[in-house]
Amino acid sequence: AKGNTKQNGIDRINRHFNIRREEVMAFGDGGNDIGMLRHAGIGIAMGNAQEDVKSAADHITSEVDDNGIANALKHFKII
Repeated sequence: AKGNTKQNGIDRINRHFNIRREEVMAFGDGGNDIGMLRHAGIGIAMGNAQEDVKSAADHITSEVDDNGIANALKHFKII
């Protein structure tokens, strides 16, 4: 929606579920994800992302078509 951001969405969900921002992990691969990656406790760029997206992330995982999300979750020992 106009005037809304992914960062705002993270904050609203966090307030609703009483989650600290430091506990949030966000995944992105597009320029519109840069703010969200910087805002989350851990920002993860997909391997297929452009360099500006990767530079905004805390971690870079494999490409989305190469199990990128699952690989990142394994890296952080979530699964």
